[in-house]
Amino acid sequence: MGKLHSMLAAAIESKATKHSQRKIIIFKDNKSYHQCVRFLKNNNIIPLKQVKTARMVCCHVRNPKQLHDLSKHPKIHSIETDIPVKAHGSVKAGKRLLARSFKIPWGIQRIKAPQIWPISRGQGIRIGIIDTGIGPSTDLFVFGGINTINPKQSFRDNNGHGTFVAGVTAARGNRNMITGAAPFAKLYSVKALDASGNGFVSDIIEGIEWCIQHRIQIINMSLGLNQHSASLRRVVRKAHRKGIVIVASAGNSGKNSGGIDEPAKYPEVIAVAASNKRNQIADFSSRGKGIDLTAPGADIVSLRIGKGTTTGSGTSFSAPHVTGSSALLLRLNRRLSPNQINKLMTSTAVKLKGYSRLAQGAGQLQVNRSALNLISASKKRKR
Repeated sequence: MGKLHSMLAAAIESKATKHSQRKIIIFKDNKSYHQCVRFLKNNNIIPLKQVKTARMVCCHVRNPKQLHDLSKHPKIHSIETDIPVKAHGSVKAGKRLLARSFKIPWGIQRIKAPQIWPISRGQGIRIGIIDTGIGPSTDLFVFGGINTINPKQSFRDNNGHGTFVAGVTAARGNRNMITGAAPFAKLYSVKALDASGNGFVSDIIEGIEWCIQHRIQIINMSLGLNQHSASLRRVVRKAHRKGIVIVASAGNSGKNSGGIDEPAKYPEVIAVAASNKRNQIADFSSRGKGIDLTAPGADIVSLRIGKGTTTGSGTSFSAPHVTGSSALLLRLNRRLSPNQINKLMTSTAVKLKGYSRLAQGAGQLQVNRSALNLISASKKRKR
């Protein structure tokens, strides 16, 4: 280990410099990870982030040659750049709307969620919103969370994006406010994006690991990156194996996007495109292989930080329609696997005329039909 320690000391800097880069270092085994963390601590080298369950250290690295040599060490699994991540949508700042006009927003009605509420409102289903935080909001109940940017700080929202996403997912509809897709689901705030809606892959990885450790059943990621991250792919696969339903927005790069963003493009993730009130694919919605479903994402009404509602557009806001719908289905049968949830929704979606699968996936979500198929299959098994 001595050589590895000296290589780490030579490559890592405690603070960012003009020539340093954020890098993610993954160790091959727990013993090597813990030994290196202790070595860094004893030498006053402070990493940006360390995540035990991922055997990951994120830090500033300076020398390319030393980095190359370090990556070849038998105790190192991989080293990659800590890629920037951004939210997939914008909330219209400063515009407060009267909630009584939007008791059930058009998007929630379009996916037919209210038809399921007599038998399921997502009661008890745990949803992790990996975003800019949640609330405070008068109509959202948050049961816990973490700030992966700085664990010592609050996981409340200082942007508005995460609160908006949470509102589409599970707004309670109290005091004449709007209602989300699964109003009785349990929300958990995983703050991995900053006040500008930006973050890094390492913050997302830590958020997913937190969700795994805290038995979260559904993860919503209304965010993306347009480069490949092997480390993010690995932790998404891990969460999927643990039975977590993962939903992500396709991206907002429009017709000429050339593909959808990660993590939406991963096969373990339900990738969601955006539609508008005219049942058209929104102009901003990214096109490409890997889209599973379409859901409302243009001129969506949801919650602001504090009180009231506002509007926003983006695939960021189509994804939580699918996330909330997944909670409705899980409430009906908690044994459903992520693949079964995906199949239930894609097999009952309605194709939008004039659009290929690269634009809409299986079509527009209709969760009432998904639930009816689930109930019908359950009755057949009992006969």
